[in-house]
Amino acid sequence: MTRKNIHELAKLAGVSIATVSRAFNDSKSIKTETKSRILRIANEIDYKPSPLARGLSTSMTDTIGVILPDLSGEFFTDIIHGIDEEAHRWNKFIIVASSHSQRNAVETLIDFMSSGRVDGVIMMAPQIHKEVPEIIAKSKRPVVLINALNDIDKAISISIDNYQGTVANVDHLIEHGYTKIAILKGPKDNCDAEERYLGYCDSLANHGLERNPGWEVNGDFSVRSGYYGFLRLMTLADKPRAVFAANDMMALGIYEAAKVMRVKIPDDIAVTGFDDIYLSRLLSPRLTTVHAPIEELGGKAVRYLLKVISGEVNPLDAYHEKLSTGLIIGGSCGCFVQNPSPLF
Repeated sequence: MTRKNIHELAKLAGVSIATVSRAFNDSKSIKTETKSRILRIANEIDYKPSPLARGLSTSMTDTIGVILPDLSGEFFTDIIHGIDEEAHRWNKFIIVASSHSQRNAVETLIDFMSSGRVDGVIMMAPQIHKEVPEIIAKSKRPVVLINALNDIDKAISISIDNYQGTVANVDHLIEHGYTKIAILKGPKDNCDAEERYLGYCDSLANHGLERNPGWEVNGDFSVRSGYYGFLRLMTLADKPRAVFAANDMMALGIYEAAKVMRVKIPDDIAVTGFDDIYLSRLLSPRLTTVHAPIEELGGKAVRYLLKVISGEVNPLDAYHEKLSTGLIIGGSCGCFVQNPSPLF
């Protein structure tokens, strides 16, 4: 069946085009039975209202803007997938933009706010710019932050519980008997990286273990930084016996470097990661890592943003939610895993 337009729907329902528009915009000026008849006929003829046309009449576009630090890599792909799936459930569209610098992130946000192309914005801001809170407060479009600092006044943020996941991860290594545990840290001024580093430090302290500055290597969440960070650790006279990589991408780099150096995991050194990306499940031995509900993060951000857009919640009321994580046990920490977790 060929999809009909609004003129044909109005004719079939025996109403005006304006009445059809009111039915889809949930106007209170239309009778319930009339609205039900229009929506039933629309479903029968596979009619869907144009977002642009609705935007012209209601100032709504049915479109959500998404700003991410990067668009490459499995982590960001999973976030986009979670956002897109939830947006589709609510018949919304998404526009995705990348911010490769803090200044560009602010410019992208301002552009979204002023263009009228979106009804609201989801912004991943682990290195949030100091100007963003003020922009959010003054914006006519609501903003939901993901993986941002939780101390931003009058902001809405949904994040992964990086601290809890890291403590569970490092605790597991210590329970194995490891006392010489290194960390490959994430980028400077990145709140995810900072929370994971704090979890590492607190886990050691809770078990009476002292930190060794030589075992704390800076990274940037990339495979390359994991590779070279591990090479650096292996040149030390006093080598660690375990390494916590602050994300799985750096753990992938460790595996590559270990292969080159003929260092056996976990016989020579234990390795753990964070995020539970798909690639980590293909490593041998299977990487012990923290499962971060990345797609759920994107989906929850959409649902809360839609509540703000609909007026159900006040965008100026601060709301911060942390999603719990879970430890995925593989063989990289020294555990014998008879039935590893599935690849899906």
